[in-house]
Amino acid sequence: MATRMSLWRLSPDGSATSVSEETLASEDQIESAVESAPELLGMDVLIIGRQTQTASGPLDLLAIDGDGRLVVVENKRSRTPREVLAQAIDYAAWVGALSFDDVESIYVRYQNKRGIESPDLAEDFEKHFGEQLEAIADVPRMVIVAAQLDDSTERMIDFLAESFGVPVNAVLFQPFAGGLLGRTWLRPDVDSSRSSGKRSSANAATREQARQFWDSWLPIGREVLHDITLPQAGSRAVYIKRRITNGVPAMIQVWVTTSDAYAEVQFDDDDPTLNAKLLVALSKHRMEIETAFGEELDWRGQDSSDLMTKRTKVVAPKVAIGDRLAPSKEGMEGLAYSARRLIDAVKPFLAEALDVANDPESDVR
Repeated sequence: MATRMSLWRLSPDGSATSVSEETLASEDQIESAVESAPELLGMDVLIIGRQTQTASGPLDLLAIDGDGRLVVVENKRSRTPREVLAQAIDYAAWVGALSFDDVESIYVRYQNKRGIESPDLAEDFEKHFGEQLEAIADVPRMVIVAAQLDDSTERMIDFLAESFGVPVNAVLFQPFAGGLLGRTWLRPDVDSSRSSGKRSSANAATREQARQFWDSWLPIGREVLHDITLPQAGSRAVYIKRRITNGVPAMIQVWVTTSDAYAEVQFDDDDPTLNAKLLVALSKHRMEIETAFGEELDWRGQDSSDLMTKRTKVVAPKVAIGDRLAPSKEGMEGLAYSARRLIDAVKPFLAEALDVANDPESDVR
């Protein structure tokens, strides 16, 4: 049965009067309303893109929830049920393949179009949700926004969600006289942890495991990385990020996963062009750096696709730690010494790389 809403105005004497329905001048109104007030969706999300260009066309709205899970918000407009569902799934498939840097690049372009200079997704995420953005979750959610839902759309969404566990739902916005707007979900929003902005239990467990690992690793890290100011207590994030040297936008970042960990030097200037130039300038000394480190390194430049990454990096090989909950001493020491060797190999060339990158007459591209 197609989903509809009714609205009544309650008078002081207890009588109720129905509020007449109205029609939207354009369904773009809903898109703009959700962008300005994402809480209209009934979910705690941060909008990170509007009309984001994908391989299949522009995605209406892209958001991220408190679990780091991307949310595809697609307006039904005048499309048929098959069209809108197929489009939402296609967009979700595209979004699900995005890297952290891709998502950050989308956010930067979105905020730049809104006149906000030098936005930082990780910082804005932490301000909004009060938690660090540890990683982008693997599977995005899909939300279809409509002024009306027909029987066919409801059947297909229910079938995908109930039979296959596809994270898809529809939210209905119904305008009423007096500038009022009603909202209802097609399916109960059972994912209450995300809709309320709270982290899922699985995500909370990951964060707690990360904290325990860092608590174990930090005494070793402080001894080996004596010139780097490390946190006093374990972070509830899967990485620790610290500045290498003053005056150069280069950070040492150490990551931990379930069974291994690794270190990287990341260029993190707000200007992605400078980050790209820094990596190119540093790579002029690649042979010397890799000889000093003792192994080949992964030099990650900007993406050649339309989604240009904001940051560039030099990544050390992974170190086996055994298990994040009970890491081996050899693994924790291996991570600390990998970070130490990486810093020592790269640091002598950082100031020169910055000078070259800032030189308008240099041939760095």
